[in-house]
Parts: sequence; C-alpha cells; structure tokens
Amino acid sequence: MKLIVPTTFEPGFVEALAAYPVGRVYGSLVEEPGARAMKWLPPVKEDELAEHIAQCRARGIGFIYTLNASCSANREFTAEGQKWLAERLGWLVDAGAQGVVATNPYVIEMVKRRYPELAVSLSSLVRVDSLDHALFYDRLGVDAIYLPEYLNRDFKLLRALRKRLRCELVPIVNLGCLVHCPLRDYHANFISHASESFRHGCYLDYSLAKCTQLKATSPVELIKAPWIRPEDLAIYEELGFREFKLAGREKGSEWVVRAAGAYSARSYSGNLNDLVIGLDGIEPFGEIPVYLDNKQLDGFLDFFRRKDCRVGCAGCTHCEEWLERSASFQGRPARYGESIDRMLRKFTTGSFKAPLARPS
Repeated sequence: MKLIVPTTFEPGFVEALAAYPVGRVYGSLVEEPGARAMKWLPPVKEDELAEHIAQCRARGIGFIYTLNASCSANREFTAEGQKWLAERLGWLVDAGAQGVVATNPYVIEMVKRRYPELAVSLSSLVRVDSLDHALFYDRLGVDAIYLPEYLNRDFKLLRALRKRLRCELVPIVNLGCLVHCPLRDYHANFISHASESFRHGCYLDYSLAKCTQLKATSPVELIKAPWIRPEDLAIYEELGFREFKLAGREKGSEWVVRAAGAYSARSYSGNLNDLVIGLDGIEPFGEIPVYLDNKQLDGFLDFFRRKDCRVGCAGCTHCEEWLERSASFQGRPARYGESIDRMLRKFTTGSFKAPLARPS
C-alpha cells in the first residue's frame, strides 16, 4: 500500500512522514487555480517549492503538482496561456517534480508529448464513473486516475475498472461529501474562479455551507458520505487497488500526519470526524456537534457489496441504524444547521449586500 497525501510545506513535514508508506505528496503555488481556494492553502514561493521537492526526492517521495482547476476560461489556448503552461511544466521538470494532476484532456496530451518526464494523474473532478469514460483517459496515456469519491461503495464498477484498465486507479479515502453530491460540479467551478471573488471583496462558499447545513440538519448524511475507514482498506486491496489518496490540503501538518498515521496503521480509535474532510464543520460555526465512534463502525461497509445506492434508499435504513450505533450528539446538530441557514438566507433574500466589484 502507498499513500498520496497533501503537503503543507511546513518545516519538518516531510520528516514526519518518514514512518509511513507515503509514495507521493501533492500541492501547488497558491496563486494558481485548483481544487482549493487559495485563501485556505499554505503560501509558498517558487524557490521554497523547489526546495520542498528536493527534500521529498531525498526521502524517496515523489512530488505531484496540482493543475486541477475544473475551468481555466480557455486560457490554455491563448498565446499567453500556452506560454505560461509551457514555462510552468518546464520548471517542474527542472525542479524534479514527479508529475502533475490535471483535469484538461488537452493539457494531458501536451504533457505526455512535450514533457514525458512528468507522470500525469487525472483529477477526481473529471468524474470518471463509467468504463468507457475511464478507457478514454487510459488510452490518452494517463498514469493514474483519481476516482471520484462517490464510487467508493460501487464495488461492481470498481471491479470492472480495475480489471480493464492499464493505469493506476486511486480511491480518495477521506472526503465526507454528500453521497452523489448534487453540488459537486458547481462547487468545483466555483473554487476554480475563487480568486475573482477575493478580488471583488466577497467570498461565500455556498456549496460548502449548504452541504454542512444539510449534514447538520440530517446527521445520517454523515454516515452516507462515501468515506473509507482505515480498517477497510484491505477490502479495496483485495480488488487490486494499491494506492490511496488523502484529501486535506487546507489542513495543517498535525492533521495530515494524524490521518496518514491512522491509514498506515489501518486503525483509528476516536472520532471519525478527525480524519474526514467535510464532517468537521466550517468557519465561523465551529465543529458539527456529532461524534462518530470509528470503532463502532466495524462491519458497516460489508452491506454495500450487494447494495446499489445509486437507485436511492427506497426504505433502506442501514445508515440510520449505524448512525444510532456509532454516533453521540454533543449539542443539537439541527441548531447548528439553522445557524448556517440564517447566514445563507441573508444572501438569497438580498438582506446581505455584497460590495460592488472594484474597477479592474
């Protein structure tokens, strides 16, 4: 087993990973669009990034640079955009990066033809969720496909993908998104353009707020979220999966190292919320007041080997029963959700006045 973990660029971070089977870390400069808004990412300069890559290489860890914005406003086809992309990829080769994470098929072809030294991982934002979809990118030459988190419990499809594809397939283990999230595509595009919100002086991550509100109002959504517990990695290894990705670029080194340790040990005694992005709440509202006892979830995943959740719950109470077994409430989750709803209503009713855009 190998883990792919987000880097925090903090001093001592790479050394802290030495005890764990980390094959690659990933990150980028904050000013470049990606799957996280720059406000929440650790700031790093080019020379610091190059030094970090060198530190990783010295310890046998590859560095993957994230070019995974879901939208680049077609900049890649302009003279300026092509020049920037060529320079960035060339710089990564010179710095010793192992590869890039990409969403754009044109960029993938460009990298494979002009920069063969760089491996290409396909971002989970591409939503590879069928065999034909996956085969297209496999034939395009990607070295790995990061699978969308909502496939984690679709074992029939996971078996078919692993059987037919040449490239590495990488599940993301610790995302607590809504199951089959209806906000997913909008959220990805919003984040890709987040820098524009900051320039205009107003940033509201509506999707994250709405998602958190729904999970607080209906805590069973915390159980339905398609995370993989450390104890359940062996189920995926039996299917032929060898690499697992951890989310958490917006977290500090203590959080990331704790998650890496838990998944390396294949065991965690404590609150599952400690390991999963999206179960922990949002600012300024604090933590969702629900404690999920990870050890009380042993056996939870077995049910999904025979259940297709894409057709809906249809009277199924499996997740409700396991919520009752594993959860304790430290307050009123519904009140937490109501607080977020009041904030969202200020925008949707027009009572909150966003500042006018400044002239460019």
